[in-house]
Formats: sequence, structure tokens, C-alpha cells
Amino acid sequence: MDSKEVEDVSKECARTKNLPDVSEWCSTGCTLLDIAIANQYPGGIPVGRIIHTYGGTSTCKTVLAITASGYSQRAKRQTYYADVEHTLDPAFAEIYGLDCSNEKTFEMGHPVTLEELFDGYIHGIVNPKKDRINTKPKIVVVDSITALPAEVETKDNMKDGTYGTMRAKQMSKGLRKYIFALAESNTTLFCVDQTRDNVGSMWGGETTSGGRALEFYASVQIYLKMDTKIKNSSERIIGNWIKFRIDKNKVGPPLREGRFRILYAYGLDDIASNLYFLSECQNGPQAAKNKTTMIKYLNQESKMSTGIKYVEENNLEKDLQKEVWGVWQEVYKTEKRKQRIW
Repeated sequence: MDSKEVEDVSKECARTKNLPDVSEWCSTGCTLLDIAIANQYPGGIPVGRIIHTYGGTSTCKTVLAITASGYSQRAKRQTYYADVEHTLDPAFAEIYGLDCSNEKTFEMGHPVTLEELFDGYIHGIVNPKKDRINTKPKIVVVDSITALPAEVETKDNMKDGTYGTMRAKQMSKGLRKYIFALAESNTTLFCVDQTRDNVGSMWGGETTSGGRALEFYASVQIYLKMDTKIKNSSERIIGNWIKFRIDKNKVGPPLREGRFRILYAYGLDDIASNLYFLSECQNGPQAAKNKTTMIKYLNQESKMSTGIKYVEENNLEKDLQKEVWGVWQEVYKTEKRKQRIW
């Protein structure tokens, strides 16, 4: 190795020392999901990492992405939304907390290919100038990354047997190229992905399309699944209960799970989700230890409305979240061990 190569390696090592730690979190709007990811209160998704959210149809993946973008926007972070499917409605986004009319904190793009997403859209965000990288926290939502083809696919005939084989390679190349720049510029890449039936496997199940690069590079993987539908007094569907599971987590313990409630005309109902979690735990040992004041409200919708009204009228949202965090620690506690000496 000559002197020039040694100097290049030294510069690269010096750059890595300046990478920011996960000292900042962006709320998703769901207290249970926030603490499941960060394992602390208040929590959220880590700023400056790659987040992979996936699930089947109508599992509120876009709703979660929009809600997280709205919280990022209100925290004075620059928010970018790559609307690949050309389906985002500003009026719909406003219900879930995202202000698309605020040009100072929100920008929308419509990349057509994976190459345009990485070398055009993301490159312009993480490298606004050639000689300087902007380290101000920001979030980039890609909805959905499944819909982006490789550039060669846009020129190929769909009857060609090799059609679609380049997409996984280009995804891996793009993430390898920008993984360091995303971390150095403190940019959160929030990717919405879709699942497919794993037809080729004898065991069936679900899988994501486009290779496995995204799940390898992601710091957090959130799996969403439809649970139950919510009906009003007229037996009309007005919302859903969504199950979540943290399949991969590099900033906290993995495999944490829970439920949250979505009302179509209201958004993510964090109060109801927290009350349901407490009601689930009311007969366990953690309930007796925490002596929570709001755990008495059961999960039936008739009594749930009473609990929600009580919390809202008395402005107890923060107190409810702290109670949830206390019970969560009891639910996922581990046996005490002697302190390890490294």
C-alpha cells in the first residue's frame, strides 16, 4: 500500500468518526410502536437510519408513513415524499397530520426508475453541494419502493424472459452507494414495501419483491397486518385495528409487537391504542405493580369511548403514555443477572 492509499484510508476513518449517534427520534404517532422500536420513552424511529415498513394490502403502510412524516415536519425537519405511485392526496394527508402546502418543510418528488430515485432524488437531498454535506435531520419517504422499475426494464419488452431480473441488482447497488451518505447527512430513509404470496415455495407464506437488499440494509423492519375492522352503531366500517411486529431492530430489542387503531376520518388513534394495551394487561402482575389509573377502561368500543373522553377532557395524553411505558417495561422484563464486566 503506497502513501496515497494510506492517506485515503486515514481520511475515510476520520470521516466515520464524525457519524452522528442515534440521539434523535421521530415519533410515528403511535406510542406503542415508538417504544417498541426505541425501547425508551419517548421513542420513535431513529433519525439517520433506513426504515423498512412492509405488509399486505390495506394494512395502513401509507398512513403510518404519512403520520411519521407529519411528526417530522412539526419537529422542524425537512420532509421529502417520493410519491412513486402518484396517489398521495393532500387532503387525505392532512387528516393524518402532513401539511403538503408548506413549501419550507415539505417537498414531493415523482421518480420513475430506481436509478432516478437514488442518483437523482436521494443524491440531491444528501449532497446539496459538492463540497459540503448538510447534516440537518431530514426524512425521505418512498411510497412505495416496490413500484419502481429498473431503467433497463422501461426499455425492455415485457415478454422477455429476463424482464425484472435487474431490479434487485439496482436496488442493492443504490443502497450500497448511498448508505454512508444517508448516515453522514442524518437522513432517514423510510421505505414502504409490499408483500407477495410466496407461490414458488412449498410452505407458502409471504415475501417482498425486488430482492433482499433492503431488509439487509435496514436498521428497523416493521411488519403490518390487518387485525379487525371497526364498525359504528350503523354497522358501517369506519376503521381498522392493525397489528405490528418489529422483525428487525438494530437500535433496540427485536420482535416486539402490539396493535394500534386507525379511524379513516380521524387518523391514528393513539389514545385508544394505549387504553387497549392497558386493558390487555389489567389481569397480569404488571397491572398490580403499576397501579394505573386508566387501566379500568376495557377494550370494548362502548367503554373505550368513555376512556377516550376521560383522557381528552382532562388532558391526560402524556400521563397515559407514561403509564403505557411503565407497563411495557413490566411486560418485557427479563430476569436480573449479575452485571457483566467487559
